[in-house]
Amino acid sequence: NTKEISYKGLLMNGFLALFINLIVIPALAVLCVWITNGTPAVILPLVVLGVSFFIMMAGYFSQEPNEARVMVFFGKYKGTFTETGFYWVNPFMEKKKLSMRARNLDVEPIKVNDKIGNPILIGLVLVWKLKDTYKAMFEIDAQTMADKGNGSLGVTVAGRMNAFEAFVRVQSDAALRQVAGEYAYDDNDQTADELTLRGGGDEINDQLERQLNERLAMAGMEIVEARINYLAYAPEIAAVML
Repeated sequence: NTKEISYKGLLMNGFLALFINLIVIPALAVLCVWITNGTPAVILPLVVLGVSFFIMMAGYFSQEPNEARVMVFFGKYKGTFTETGFYWVNPFMEKKKLSMRARNLDVEPIKVNDKIGNPILIGLVLVWKLKDTYKAMFEIDAQTMADKGNGSLGVTVAGRMNAFEAFVRVQSDAALRQVAGEYAYDDNDQTADELTLRGGGDEINDQLERQLNERLAMAGMEIVEARINYLAYAPEIAAVML
């Protein structure tokens, strides 16, 4: 698979699976009584039921709106599950939890040169979210980044999302530098009808959004909105230019 697909594997209502699991408890109790009464033949069924009971417990999970689980079975991608509720799946299935909710990112102002070489400070704020869970999990090395930031063997959903945010931050910096270098700060040294960073408004923001979406498409992420929220000449030339 090279794209996100819906999970179609073994799936059961969590409450039904829990009811079935609880039925095993009386059976285990009865088998224990038989063993104490001198019936060694029930040892094997007791072991099988006991192991099955504890293995089955690992298959439960609950999911809220705008969450997703990437299902991986011994290294093979089996699909993405997005339904909400309480469910049970194959206990050997690895369920990688992701948030599909929109997230804000405030990129601190960076120093770049505009089209005519003036040093300026420019920053942006953007709203982003995951769009393709397969690309997000398997096209970029988010797992390693999350491991480093988490500091433990298990990677939490917060660790994964922070790793994705770090990726978005780096790409946002690169896109901002590219767009800022294509336009002048204002029209002091330009013709009046030429688009500038200061006067471009929505056109500059749209260009920035397109650049970001092109860069983030490979990672399964999309920009909902991107806007320049800080724009000024660098301190060393501000007094002269203004």
